[in-house]
Amino acid sequence: MRSLQALASVALVLLLSCGGSGLPDSRQVTVTITPSTATISAGATVSLQGNATGFTSSPIVLWGIQESSSHTPVSACGKLADQTPPFPECTFGYVVFASVSEFPSTGVYHAPNTPGTYHVVFTATQVSTYENLQKSATATITVTANQGP
Repeated sequence: MRSLQALASVALVLLLSCGGSGLPDSRQVTVTITPSTATISAGATVSLQGNATGFTSSPIVLWGIQESSSHTPVSACGKLADQTPPFPECTFGYVVFASVSEFPSTGVYHAPNTPGTYHVVFTATQVSTYENLQKSATATITVTANQGP
């Protein structure tokens, strides 16, 4: 099973080897997640759509959980669809998405069993020959306790 970081690195190398026509003005690039807020029960899921405007070519995309950054890289809890849970390192939940090259991108957030407020991060990166342009958007997910019968 390939790790997400290895797959993203391969995609970056492939894009760099093809050259590039330059990057857009960063002020013209907007990255969004829809919905930007959601409330779900502990252990539940919510589908999110990551999109961007202003890039001059399709970006490389990654999903992750902001709270995970103090324990693991943010993208470590962004999982490709061919990876199989459990993910014990993702105590704040995890996001499953199809591919680093599928754009726009759908991510499915899997909430932890612990209620709280968590932040799903969608990052899009356009690569050029000498530099890259990276922008992120964040969705706030409120996870509530399950209601008993």
